[in-house]
Amino acid sequence: MWQNWAGNQTSQIRPKRPTTTEELQQLIASAETLRPVGAGHSFTPLVPGAHHIIDLTALNLPAVTRVDGEQAWVNANARLRDLSPALARHGMAFRNLGDINVQTLAGAAATATHGTGRTLPCLSAEITAARLIGADGQTLTTDDIPLNMVQVSLGLLGIVTEAQINVVPKYNLCRRVRLSDLQDTLERMHQHWDENRNFEFFYIPFTGKTVEIRHEITDAPETRAPRDLDMIAVKVLKLARNAGRLSPGLRRALLRLLTLAQSDEDYVGESWRVLCSDRQIRFKEMEYHLPPENARDVLSELIRRLERDHAGIYLPIEVRQTAGDDASLSPFQGGPRVSVAIHTDAKEGHLRYFEAIEPLFLQASGRPHWGKLHSLTYSELSRLYPDFDAFCALREKLDPKGKFLTPALARMFRP
Repeated sequence: MWQNWAGNQTSQIRPKRPTTTEELQQLIASAETLRPVGAGHSFTPLVPGAHHIIDLTALNLPAVTRVDGEQAWVNANARLRDLSPALARHGMAFRNLGDINVQTLAGAAATATHGTGRTLPCLSAEITAARLIGADGQTLTTDDIPLNMVQVSLGLLGIVTEAQINVVPKYNLCRRVRLSDLQDTLERMHQHWDENRNFEFFYIPFTGKTVEIRHEITDAPETRAPRDLDMIAVKVLKLARNAGRLSPGLRRALLRLLTLAQSDEDYVGESWRVLCSDRQIRFKEMEYHLPPENARDVLSELIRRLERDHAGIYLPIEVRQTAGDDASLSPFQGGPRVSVAIHTDAKEGHLRYFEAIEPLFLQASGRPHWGKLHSLTYSELSRLYPDFDAFCALREKLDPKGKFLTPALARMFRP
């Protein structure tokens, strides 16, 4: 049996774990339908419904094959948390990462996973070449398929085995964390993105407060990593929510204590150690990428609706910005986007909250994160992406029998 990290997607199929490229080719060629799995950090139904599931973490490929200047060939199915130290041994690093690094590079790129930074693109945009196994079991490269089609492809064009990526000399970051008033953050967020290499913030529901996080490159000496109190803070948020069912005043009091306990933080360390953190509390997530000029109004209305209609929500709203790129299915195609993510406890219902908020994102010309929950099908998606039909035509040409399609993916990529 397989299930994803959040537990909301499952399959009774036991994953197969090929150890060689030749074994992988044979599995693909002989399968009726199949899907690759990585760390299972997507919330969308990318896997259930396939006749075969392939776990590629056992492939006998080195994490880093070679480094040529500021480009590196890497095992696309290695986890980001393993690729970062492997690159560091070559004196190199990812330009940017998200705040979770347990995903495989292939899985993160296939869904346009991103960090934050107005001038920093998503991981997919850092891929400059790739090798993959097509539906017939034969090897393909980005000499055969346009690179901008492969960069974000949800595993629909083939299974990526190796990728050439942009890298930079390894560097240290200083992370600064501070508590701010919501209105101040909303008024100044674009200024903060202009002034900081990385900027993001979390809104804590029902408090009027945000936690702002900044990163800058530094030559300062490394400091001791601060104690990770996120899990404790989330547990307090849940406790306050539960207490609020007995007394709204008790919820307000607990949230007040939590925000008073929030202290500023300055931490210097190797880039990937500073950017990424463990996520012990499991959740379900919807994230939409918005034109920057629409972000403030959407956030204000989102928070108003949340606090009016969804008292059971306690997990924060996360807000980031990512540079534009030209990948065909990238949500950032054509220019930068502000990403707004909402969450529910993994064990609690999400439909009422997500269904209430998704129209707000869509009205603001938002595009969904491919690995996070959304309701869109072909008719809606084809209107959001200028190259969507061209991608679908290429997918049909390379995989006419739909070997890499699940029922959910077919609803998105077939009319």
